[in-house]
Amino acid sequence: MIELGIVDIREIIRLLQNNFNYDFSSLALTSFKYRLEHVIAKNNLNSAESLYRKLIDQPDFFSTFIHQVCVPSTEMFRDPSLWRWMRESYVPELDDKQLINFKIWLPYCVSGGELYSLAIFLKELDLLDKVKIYATSFSHKSIDYIKSGHYPFKKIEISQENYKRYKGTDEFVNYYKEDKYNAIRDTSLIKNVEFITDDFNFNNAPKNVKLILMRNVLIYFNPNHQDKVTKIIHENLSASGTFIIGLKEQIRTNTNGQTLFEPVNINESVYKRKIV
Repeated sequence: MIELGIVDIREIIRLLQNNFNYDFSSLALTSFKYRLEHVIAKNNLNSAESLYRKLIDQPDFFSTFIHQVCVPSTEMFRDPSLWRWMRESYVPELDDKQLINFKIWLPYCVSGGELYSLAIFLKELDLLDKVKIYATSFSHKSIDYIKSGHYPFKKIEISQENYKRYKGTDEFVNYYKEDKYNAIRDTSLIKNVEFITDDFNFNNAPKNVKLILMRNVLIYFNPNHQDKVTKIIHENLSASGTFIIGLKEQIRTNTNGQTLFEPVNINESVYKRKIV
């Protein structure tokens, strides 16, 4: 695989900013380097220059680039203990009044693993038609992919095992079909989801959201942008709204040693919006 240098990466970042108004400078450099190398290999290119020229000469390729450069979510029902906690501890505390205008936001959707997991989770609790789900993505192609229901066969086995560990109330096989090349997830699960194309600053984010699932996203941003995104999340959550991040992530403190959130379940990285 082609290995890019710092100069190569900065030139591509500059091109993306100048020609497409997308600022990738907020991404952690090591992670972005790996993703750029992935795009180069996937499109049978042989250098940073060839990627640079393809973006300039074929502007329509940019949408494909955005989809490929974003890190896809992995298996469905990842970290089954979190989903069990949500079913056994979080949902039972919600009364009918709290469910009125209940908004859930999933930022940074790429392949739909988290979204379809959430939809199945809500369906089995008879809540899917009682809440509003927003899914934001940086790429139209990512949204199209999610809506198609396509899912690689290689992720089905581990997703099914996660679902068993979560102790779902149905059979996982009932949530997808198979064609020659992929599993096809049940797209009726996401028929009422509102998809929004957004950017790294989440300028189109939904407001007054009661639950935000954004796991394993902050780790791909540099520290300054992590702070910025955390503040955006805080501003868009309703009073005492819940924010769930990845198990390997943490809420950073500000210069005064304070945070915008207070822990609800440290083991599952669940936090509640703090009034500041």
